[in-house]
Amino acid sequence: MAKLKSIRAGLFGLAAMGAVLGVPAQAAAEEVYVLRGAFDVFSAGMNQMTKRMQSRGINARAYSNGAWRGLADSIIKRSQAGQVSYPIVIMGHSVGGQEAAAMSNYLGQKGVSVSLVVGFDPGFAQPQPFRYGSPRVVNFYIAGQPRGHPYRSAAGFGGSINNINIKAFTNADHVAIDKDPQVQARALSVVYAAVGK
Repeated sequence: MAKLKSIRAGLFGLAAMGAVLGVPAQAAAEEVYVLRGAFDVFSAGMNQMTKRMQSRGINARAYSNGAWRGLADSIIKRSQAGQVSYPIVIMGHSVGGQEAAAMSNYLGQKGVSVSLVVGFDPGFAQPQPFRYGSPRVVNFYIAGQPRGHPYRSAAGFGGSINNINIKAFTNADHVAIDKDPQVQARALSVVYAAVGK
């Protein structure tokens, strides 16, 4: 009995040491934030891609547009406590694409590193230019139509922006762009490369 108590005490001591040293119980996962467009109902493709990423073991979640500020504030708070898992990836369709740029800028301004932003015809208003941080930005948009827009950069931005006009390989419109198989395949390949899965 005394031997069993000694073993238990030893195990407890190791666990406590791990807690003190900040040793994680398991390897940290990436954080992928998927922002849907207006009213949620027009961005079913964002849900599809989220499920595909989850099935691959990627820590991805889809959110309604308008949620970005609360999500960003949570990330900033956790970052200050050393509890953020990197890389951070932000994806957004339509209004969610606008918010993806805003969220990336907000986090970058607060010193939180965003690795990748993927847009799907950001609209309806022109997204704010990227000003902070150095994420890779990839945007699938439809040139020559009023709903979506290319992404832009401004002084202070240290990353790269690649605006891809999908007319070169598909006829999907603003509502269907996030559901198009070719767009999804290209977008997900970029995410998989960023998170290494």
